[in-house]
Amino acid sequence: MVWWVDDRLQEEARLEALQSTGLLDTPASEGFDRITRLATDLFGVPIALVTLVDSERQWFKSRVGLAVQETTRGDSFCSVAMTRPGVMVVEDALLDPRFRDNALVVGEPGIRFYAGAPLVLPSGHALGSLCVIDRVPRSFSAAQCAQLQDLAALAMAQIDLARMAGRVDDTTHLPNRARFDDDLQDMCLATPGAERTLVMAEFVAYDALRDASRAVNNGPLEQRMRSAARMLRAEVAAHSPLYHVGMARFAFFLEGSDRAWQSAFVERLMAQAVMPVPGDVALLELQPRAGLVRFCLTPDEVQDVARKASSALHETQLQGRKLVFYEADVDERYRRSYGLLRDLQRAMGEGEFFLVYQPKLDTASLRYTGVEALIRWNHRSFGLVSPFEFIPMVEGTALIHLLTEWVLHTALAQLARWDAEGGPALGMAVNVSARNLEHPGFLRMLANACALHGIDPARLQIECTENAVLTGSATVQALKRARTLGVEVALDDFGVGYCNLACLHSMPAGLLKLDRSLIDPIAIDVRALAVLKAVIAIGQALGYRLLAEGVETAEVFDQLVAMGCDEMQGYYLCRPVAADAVLPFVQQWNASVALEA
Repeated sequence: MVWWVDDRLQEEARLEALQSTGLLDTPASEGFDRITRLATDLFGVPIALVTLVDSERQWFKSRVGLAVQETTRGDSFCSVAMTRPGVMVVEDALLDPRFRDNALVVGEPGIRFYAGAPLVLPSGHALGSLCVIDRVPRSFSAAQCAQLQDLAALAMAQIDLARMAGRVDDTTHLPNRARFDDDLQDMCLATPGAERTLVMAEFVAYDALRDASRAVNNGPLEQRMRSAARMLRAEVAAHSPLYHVGMARFAFFLEGSDRAWQSAFVERLMAQAVMPVPGDVALLELQPRAGLVRFCLTPDEVQDVARKASSALHETQLQGRKLVFYEADVDERYRRSYGLLRDLQRAMGEGEFFLVYQPKLDTASLRYTGVEALIRWNHRSFGLVSPFEFIPMVEGTALIHLLTEWVLHTALAQLARWDAEGGPALGMAVNVSARNLEHPGFLRMLANACALHGIDPARLQIECTENAVLTGSATVQALKRARTLGVEVALDDFGVGYCNLACLHSMPAGLLKLDRSLIDPIAIDVRALAVLKAVIAIGQALGYRLLAEGVETAEVFDQLVAMGCDEMQGYYLCRPVAADAVLPFVQQWNASVALEA
């Protein structure tokens, strides 16, 4: 069995498999409830759940001892449990670094003990888990693990019963994903080695359709899908059966290798799909797009063809195109990217991450008064990996909390070492994400880190983007509470987001870091210079300090000094350097400034 790996390249296929069960958002079922009741009695726990892990939530098909029907996926123990074979046991969540700051641990229901057995389809796609939970720590024997796996097998039998009820989609009455998989195997036997092109067409993005189905009755949405199905079936009947393989996703096969003809055929279908249909309710704007992949009918190729078509379909969004053929090199880049994501936790344990530091100059005194900690990754296979490659991926997962905590402790420990070496009392800036700010344990982590390393919180500065601040009131409140601890707050990349000057009066920050897009053109563009002067003047009038990042030339440096910009950093002043190079550079520079004074 191929166990599910939480990999973005396969996530769409996993979600499709989950949707194909037809279980999400369905009423309670006695068949599942018997299993969770038996689990609580057998193991003597207050909570037992059958969880299904959706794209952004975990939903409980059956629950005993828990009032809520769903929680966010980011807080889900089950999203971790389902990625591995066997039973995942957490004897005390407060002692487990993966979960000790989890909202379901520090808040309701107060999880201390957890054991979960994954629910996995024969295809290898993990749906979720059967789990038992207690509010006190406890052990869990090998015999109990085996019993939990037996109960999980019973839960899977219930799921299989629901899936085996038919191979036809209830809405469109088309062959469904299970029938698609079966037919693909049959095609290999009937015409082995023949060339085909799989077309996977989507009419509404998954997230948009899911949100709409939550907001309104499903009837009009299903009517729209039936209309699309009728049109497609009439057009492709001469070439292939039409399959309904997702909420708004259809698949079919084309013969031959004429790429131009295939593109024209699919584009014509998509143009027809957006034409008004009498009687349809236009709740959603149809935006059809398609991913195509050429393959041969061999066991090896058909095993991965649906994923490749999904990958090409995803690429249409990234490229802003309606139709994309699968390209192996593009796929390989995604495999690398998400392979890095899987490696991140291992890399932290094996010392592959390290920090460099970029000094920040105080313009009034012309002395260096602080540094910004910047993370780097020397991967054992790929060498140096740019943070622009791995940070955006990590920010979408719970791993961002582990990474930020590592950066914070490493940076503050280094600051303490510089103090012990007799260095000046430098400030330390650390970048945080919106997801960090929303975490209930974030402020405690800041306070504990400062206390552990003996650093005055006033010397710590957390940097977040203005867009992160705008994600919700929770981020604003977290920044306000951080300031009450004495921690300084800086608004990073100011000038590229949505709030800019309009929101400055209410931003819980003391420093604005001007994005380099505001800085770069001032040497050659008088209008850009005027804009920057105005931003600095308004920011300072509202009580902010202004820091210009990306200062690359002497001319720009002189202009910023003349405008009264409070702080600067950039390659003209100093590139990011290793920890052992910071004190010699700062002390030599500051000493030379003192002599000149």
